[in-house]
Amino acid sequence: MAELLFYPVLLLLIIIESAIVRTLPLFNGTADLLILWLAAWGLHNKGKHVWIGAIFVALVMSFVSAVPWYAYFFIYLFVAFLSRYMNRHFWHNPMIALILVVFVSSIVSGGVQFAALYVQGSSLQLLTVVKYVIIPSVFLNLLFAIPIYALVNDMALWVYPIEVDE
Repeated sequence: MAELLFYPVLLLLIIIESAIVRTLPLFNGTADLLILWLAAWGLHNKGKHVWIGAIFVALVMSFVSAVPWYAYFFIYLFVAFLSRYMNRHFWHNPMIALILVVFVSSIVSGGVQFAALYVQGSSLQLLTVVKYVIIPSVFLNLLFAIPIYALVNDMALWVYPIEVDE
């Protein structure tokens, strides 16, 4: 039942990302709040259903963006897989795992979006995309990673309260 709160939050993040965050680029790169939220939720011990959230986000973003649908499925499922993998193997240090997941996921996201648009016939140059889109996006994602992790952690503590033994 607590997972039902996950979907309105994701919809709100999609709206915030498309209406506000995409209009504030650093060069041409922007932060991806959905990658940050999915990574932080997947790194949380109770985030076992991050897969469903990743599929939900990929479906919605496929309708919102001009990037092909398969790119978003690959990106967000990759974020979910990597965050759950890091949760199982680096559970004792979630901040380092978060930084690593966000860094790798941001690079993969930029690369997959570039490849998908290139296959569709876009005339983008790889060096230009790396310099003006991927590197600024990675920087912005790393900048927002810790505040988003704090929000996710607070929400998880609210949704899944710690049981006290009496």
